[in-house]
Amino acid sequence: MTISEKLRQARTDSGLSQEEVADKLGVSRQTMSNWENGRSFPDIVSVVALSDIYNVALDSLMKGDTKMLKHIEESTNVTKSNKQVAASIIALILFLFGTVGTIIMLGGEIELFVDPATVVMLGVPLLAVLTVTRSFKLFGIGFKAALFPKKKVDETIKDNAAKLYRLLSKVTMLSALLNFFISLITMLFGINFHDDMIVMAVAANIAVSTIPFIYATIMIIFIFEPIAYILRRTDTN
Repeated sequence: MTISEKLRQARTDSGLSQEEVADKLGVSRQTMSNWENGRSFPDIVSVVALSDIYNVALDSLMKGDTKMLKHIEESTNVTKSNKQVAASIIALILFLFGTVGTIIMLGGEIELFVDPATVVMLGVPLLAVLTVTRSFKLFGIGFKAALFPKKKVDETIKDNAAKLYRLLSKVTMLSALLNFFISLITMLFGINFHDDMIVMAVAANIAVSTIPFIYATIMIIFIFEPIAYILRRTDTN
């Protein structure tokens, strides 16, 4: 028998419904259904909890199901990968706070190091997306679920959070592109083509126009995409 068949049989023998077991585990009834129909596998923590709920030996649930054993092995590797990505996110956040703190301690003004217009151009669209979709809470849940992958969160919520972070990645890049084109248009209308230093002026303006891409790349590569990746990977466990 496969583990899905054993789980279904053990639940039936215990006289519990899928809803009752799902409540005990902190997962959705759909997740229980997926486990019992072989559409997905429970993680090792859930298997241990199920063996306790059903009063069935752990090895009897897992023994003989090679797919389940392979899933457990892959899950272990995913957990290690998730920890590495989460550590990278934490390190980036600490680095950013440390940089700002150092600037302030050295007597520098933070406005000199952060272009307010760029921050507005990148930040306002993100806030607009979160406001329109009413996803501030989902944003926080996804962030905490990525930093603490062992914490039980409903798979549907994690999937929605992953979609939200992917959406934020796209919005961030579109905002950076819009910022870039606005800067170029402003430069074309404001540049003096009779200036002998026109080449230097154009080069300097183009360089400044790329700043939004730097901010956007940092946000996408080190925050939004890693979190979406973690949520997607843990959702398959």
